[in-house]
Amino acid sequence: MAVPNKLNISRFLMILGVVFVYSSCETTVDIDIPFEKPQVTVNSSLANNTFPKVRVTYSKHILDNNWEFEPIRDAEVKLIHQGETYPLSFDEATGEYISLDHMISEGNEYKIEVLVAGYEPVTATEIIPTIVPIKNLVYQGQVQVDSWSSRDDIQLIFDDPAGENYYEISAHYYRTYTYTDQEGNLVYYEENYPLYLEPKNPSYEKDFNTDGELLIDDKLFDGAEAKIDLFINGSYFTEEMDGEVSFTLKAVTRNYYLFHSTYGLQWWNDGDPFAQPVQVYSNISNGIGIVMGESISVKRMEE
Repeated sequence: MAVPNKLNISRFLMILGVVFVYSSCETTVDIDIPFEKPQVTVNSSLANNTFPKVRVTYSKHILDNNWEFEPIRDAEVKLIHQGETYPLSFDEATGEYISLDHMISEGNEYKIEVLVAGYEPVTATEIIPTIVPIKNLVYQGQVQVDSWSSRDDIQLIFDDPAGENYYEISAHYYRTYTYTDQEGNLVYYEENYPLYLEPKNPSYEKDFNTDGELLIDDKLFDGAEAKIDLFINGSYFTEEMDGEVSFTLKAVTRNYYLFHSTYGLQWWNDGDPFAQPVQVYSNISNGIGIVMGESISVKRMEE
């Protein structure tokens, strides 16, 4: 009876020795990852017939897990136009620098200058595009997708100015109605949401689509009448849909086009380990970010 006990003891000592060997191979190494000085980040979309707004923050290290970008509150931010300088003041409610002394106008060139202690002046220049009106919206009927769904067929028409131009097309559905709840109270209800647009022409398709808008250039219709055929996912021109559909044609700058193209692709590839890295476009000197221009035309779809 003594032999089995010796075997058990020997087996226990062998297992203990193996555990000791493997545990002794484990080494903890501390690596100092350098954190470079953050860059000043400036973001602004200068829209025709609006007051200027500029967001100023610091860039973050790739290992920074804080999702909040705290604004820089003590920067000196200026809008410069035709030799005139308009200081922008920090607004705690929005976290942006704003000015009510000058309104952005189409066709004008503006320079944004940001001064932050310890940094070189951060600057960017942009020219606001002229408004391109929507000439017409044509409803071309419904297309049946399958037994359960259909989509509206729309043609958007506008005259493209000569030269290099860029556009963003979007659509919204809006309606209001009232109903009486179980307690007899009259309830006011409002719906307002973007519609997903799909171009018929594959040349206008992107590898991404964030909010259903369509971002295009004018290479196919430079200086001519543009007819953009679109599908809206859903049926919005039936008796049951008593709201309205409006289209927005946004004339945008090259900076706007390149930024949203690269940002949209990065957003679309997020989480894909096999996707190519995308460098988001920036036009900021001595910093990072984007200053871009836009002018908007809106037209309601007539049934």
